[in-house]
Amino acid sequence: MIKKLKRPILKELDLPQYKRPDLKEACDFLDMQGHNFSVVKTKYNKKGQWDAISLRGYSDNPADILKPGVLKSDIAPAELRDTHLTQVSNLVPLIEILSHIPAKFERVRVMRLKAGTSISKHTDKVDKSIGFEDGEIVRIHIPIRTNDNIYFYMWRDKKQYCWNLEQGKYYYTDVTRPHAVHNKADMDRLHLVVDCYSNEKIRALILQDNEQDNEIGDTK
Repeated sequence: MIKKLKRPILKELDLPQYKRPDLKEACDFLDMQGHNFSVVKTKYNKKGQWDAISLRGYSDNPADILKPGVLKSDIAPAELRDTHLTQVSNLVPLIEILSHIPAKFERVRVMRLKAGTSISKHTDKVDKSIGFEDGEIVRIHIPIRTNDNIYFYMWRDKKQYCWNLEQGKYYYTDVTRPHAVHNKADMDRLHLVVDCYSNEKIRALILQDNEQDNEIGDTK
């Protein structure tokens, strides 16, 4: 069974090389949309420092970031659809990034963590569709604005690992594992967070050279 395969907690995906687009215009546009971001409704975000906006979701409204049946969402069951943000010229670089992921998409959001704030340790097990088998959701993070003072933590077997994720790269994250983020920078962190329907191609990328696991050491 696929679920029995040991998979990494975090893995940079070796997607075909392409010229990484300049993301400044996209970030500037998203900064102007700041008032349209919706707070992520979770007890791990009590101060509202973590919010998001949808490129694809269960509503035409980019401010609707939730999923029916998850986190006490009051969204009625609906079909997935792209929001108008996918047609904005400033965000074409994000659409290019998406085009290199070999999977169909569920939700696609830009998620923002405000400067000098944190997301405390948690898992995303509340979404029962997250997994690894065909049709289940795997989550890919692509940092679109970040720096070396932003730390992404994950835990496995009570051991803590820490990464500085790099702009424009693709990272699979097993969000059924405990994870946390600390933004020690003086700017807001922006990640393109892509929920993909698992398939053979995406699993092969995740499991490639799995023994290395890209783990860079314990935090203190």
